[in-house]
Amino acid sequence: MKLDDLTQQRVVLLGMGTDMQAALGAILAAHPAEISLVDEAASQGSELGSRASAHSGLQSELHGGSTVHPTAEQLPLISIDEAVETAQVFVRSPGFPKYLPQLVDAMELGALMTTPLDLWVGSLDPSQRVVAVTGTKGKTTTTDLIGHFATEAGLRVGLAGNIGIPVFSSGWDSGAPILVLEISSYQAADLQHVPAIAVLTSLTEDHLDWHGGVERYHADKLRVLSNNGSAAKVIIVSANSPKALAATAPFDPVVVVPPHSAAALPQQRVQNAALAAEVVFQLGGGRMTEQQILAGAARSMPGRLDDCPGPSAESPAAAIKFVDDALASNPSATAAGLAWARQLAVPTVLILGGTERGVAARPLADEAAQWAPGQLLTVTVPENGASLADRSGLEVTASATSVEEAVQIGVAALLAQDSAGGILLFSPAAPTPRAAGNWQDRSASFREAVLELS
Repeated sequence: MKLDDLTQQRVVLLGMGTDMQAALGAILAAHPAEISLVDEAASQGSELGSRASAHSGLQSELHGGSTVHPTAEQLPLISIDEAVETAQVFVRSPGFPKYLPQLVDAMELGALMTTPLDLWVGSLDPSQRVVAVTGTKGKTTTTDLIGHFATEAGLRVGLAGNIGIPVFSSGWDSGAPILVLEISSYQAADLQHVPAIAVLTSLTEDHLDWHGGVERYHADKLRVLSNNGSAAKVIIVSANSPKALAATAPFDPVVVVPPHSAAALPQQRVQNAALAAEVVFQLGGGRMTEQQILAGAARSMPGRLDDCPGPSAESPAAAIKFVDDALASNPSATAAGLAWARQLAVPTVLILGGTERGVAARPLADEAAQWAPGQLLTVTVPENGASLADRSGLEVTASATSVEEAVQIGVAALLAQDSAGGILLFSPAAPTPRAAGNWQDRSASFREAVLELS
C-alpha cells in the first residue's frame, strides 16, 4: 500500500511503537475518514502521536516524518473487537500480533493490513532504489556493512528500518538515491512491495510464537524477496546458508562464496561482509578484494561478536577476551558465535538468557555437543537462561540475576581454570526482556561491567 491509499478510509492503528510514532504525522496527513488506536500502552498516557491536531494542520513530509509531538491519549482508543467492526485499513506496528483470530476474520471479510514501512516504501520516488536485507541472523551486521562499503565506494546511501531507525523518522538520509532497509519478519509479513535488491542472510527459526510456526515464519520472511506476483530484480544469498539457498533457488539468486579467514575473525561476520560487498557491486560500486572484505568484517560492531575493551593490565582478568554478542537473539546466532569461539580452543563462559519465544534450541544443542568436556560453561540470566541451557545440554556453572552479576561470576569461573585467559561471551540466544530495555542496553551493561573489573 501507499499513503494515498489511506485517504477517506476508516483507519485503525494497531499498536504505537516507535515505527508508528514516527509515521503518525504522515498517516494523518493522508486524510483518513476516521482514525483510532488499539493500544493498551497508549491509554496509560504515553507520548506518542496525536489525533486532535491531526486534522487541523499537522504537517509531515514523506521523508521527514512528523515535526510535532502530540500525545497518544488524544487518539480514540478502541478494543480489538471494536476495531474489526469499523476498520477498512489496519496499520500495524511491527510487533503487534498479526494473526489474532479477530484480525484474520476481518481480513477475510475485506479489510486491508499494512505497516508504516510498507506505506513508506509504497510512497517512494520511483527513482530511488531499495536494498532490503532480511534473515534470521546477520541482517543488522550486513546492513551496517553495506552502508560502510557503499560510502567507501563513493555511493550515497541511506540506512533505516529494523536497525533502530524508523523509515519515517528524521535524522537519516531518506532522500538518497539508494536506500538500504533492514526488514524484520514482523515488518515483512505485510510487505506489498519488492525491492530492487534483496539479501537473505540466513534462514532458520525465530519468533515462532508470533508467526504461529516455522512454515509461516519462513513465508512471512520471504515476502521481502517476492510478493503479489513480483520478485526482487536481484536476490543475493550466501553459499554457507543451506536453507536460504533452498528457499531462493526458484529465483536464480546470486550465490556468494565468502573468503576464508583466520580463526580470530568470526566466519559469520565474514559471510555478512561478503554479502554486503556483493550488494555494493550490484549497485555499481565495483568489485571488492578479499582483503577489503576481511577488513570490513574486522570492524568493531557493538553487539555483533565484538571484542570489548577489557580491564587494566593490572587486573587478574586482563588476559580474558570479552566478547559482546548482545544482538544474538536466537539459538542459531549464539551457536554461530560459539562455533567461532570453539576454533580458538580456550575455556569459554557463555552468558545466556532473555525472553522466551518458543524457538527450537537444536542449533545451540548441536554446537554444545561439539565442545570438549569442561571447555564450555554457562552463566544463565533471566528470563529463560536456565531452561534454554537445559534444552541445549549446556553445563551451567551458576545463575545470575543480571548481566552485571553474570560478568562477575563468569570471570571467577575463568580465573579458576588452570589455563590463563579464556573467553567471556555474552550471547543471550533470546531477545532482551522488557524490563532490561533493548539489546543496546544489555550490550552497554555488559561493556560497563567489564570495564569495572579494572
